[in-house]
Amino acid sequence: MHSKAKMQVRVTSGAVLAGFVCLAVLVAFVTAPLLERYFQNQAGIRAKATLQLTVAGLNGALQRYEPLPSLIAERPVLVDLLKAPEDQTMLMQVNEDLRLAAYRLKASDVYVMDVTGLTLAASSYQKKLSFVGRSFGYRPYFTQALEGGTGRFFALGTTSGERGYFFAAPIEDNERVLGVVAVKFTVDGFEEAWRNGDHQVAVSDLKGVVFMASRPDWHFRTLQPLTKTERAEIEANRQYPLDKLTPLVNVVEPLGDGLSLISIDENGDSERYVTSSQYIADAGWTVKILVPTTRASTQTLAALLILVLGIMLVGLAVGFYVQRRARLLERLETQQAAQAMLETRVEERTADLYRTNAKLVEEVGERRAAEQRLRRTQAELVQAGKLAALGQMSAALSHEFNQPLAAVKSYADNALKLLDRERTEETRENISRISEMADRMASISEHLRNFARRPME
Repeated sequence: MHSKAKMQVRVTSGAVLAGFVCLAVLVAFVTAPLLERYFQNQAGIRAKATLQLTVAGLNGALQRYEPLPSLIAERPVLVDLLKAPEDQTMLMQVNEDLRLAAYRLKASDVYVMDVTGLTLAASSYQKKLSFVGRSFGYRPYFTQALEGGTGRFFALGTTSGERGYFFAAPIEDNERVLGVVAVKFTVDGFEEAWRNGDHQVAVSDLKGVVFMASRPDWHFRTLQPLTKTERAEIEANRQYPLDKLTPLVNVVEPLGDGLSLISIDENGDSERYVTSSQYIADAGWTVKILVPTTRASTQTLAALLILVLGIMLVGLAVGFYVQRRARLLERLETQQAAQAMLETRVEERTADLYRTNAKLVEEVGERRAAEQRLRRTQAELVQAGKLAALGQMSAALSHEFNQPLAAVKSYADNALKLLDRERTEETRENISRISEMADRMASISEHLRNFARRPME
């Protein structure tokens, strides 16, 4: 019975634990996507603050360099140079002025072009790859400035091989455009700063070409297929190297709140990011910040482990409670069985005691009766002994009675004779002796009566 109860306790506890294990698996299966989506959203929300700082830095650079070409174009010496480009002294002066201006403004290049796009003077005039003598009439920023507006354009430098953003402004003389001054600043500094973070940053143009990124292997990759017109335009402007315009395969899934989940396939490996973007209207740029989902996956796994451990701890507690309760019930049953057995034994022992007590009472009664019979027998024996003794003493008693009787008769006879002779005193003396003899006989009779009396009479 005890082993059966023990087996029942083990089965009950195992069933409870198995139920909680199934519950933990089910909860993990249901909550895993929700937790992962939650942590991805949290990562994306935190990255939005970094995105705003990144956009603010790019806007600051654009706003800083945008007015510079117009300010430089107001220098009268540039008008004089465009009117007399063969003046070598003036050309040297302008080249040096542009070099100093680029140094002070921390610009990559500052250069002056005539209406054909030919570069007359440049800050790089002392460099091996100088802009001087090169024509940039094919660049959109040149044509925009030549038309009287502010030119802007991002491209890979055909001379320096450096990516940069170009601002340009017309050089005018009495509302007549004589040439164009351009300022270029590079973006390598921004990318160096972006690489220090635990996220990726990519900046693309209206065509979907990534021209700035924290990962160099993303440079000039396309986020969407280019049309023939777009490729022809890029080739005409010499904006990017056509051989590097390869697709960056990506799949975008919306998450909500301006966030998306993007999967990028590269060399057979797929990387997933939580991304958010912001558009810079003045430059036509889309700035994306991409946070790897590995951290969200790790947080999800940790949360699931904590959740499963919590459920298992509750299951262990419940199982322990069930097992302890079963053991308590088993103990109570054992105690009840022992108590019932004890009560049975007590009842049996009490019945035995009652029987023994009754037997003892009976024996005591019998013993008392036997004692009484013994006492009666003893009394009878004593009486019989006395009677036997009396029988033996009868002869002696006869002698004891005969002597006084003989004396009494003798004294009585003498008294009569003395009375006849009127011898009063002597007669009185004989009568007294008769009385003494009578007293003696009464005493002997009393002794005999007492001896013959039964005990307790």
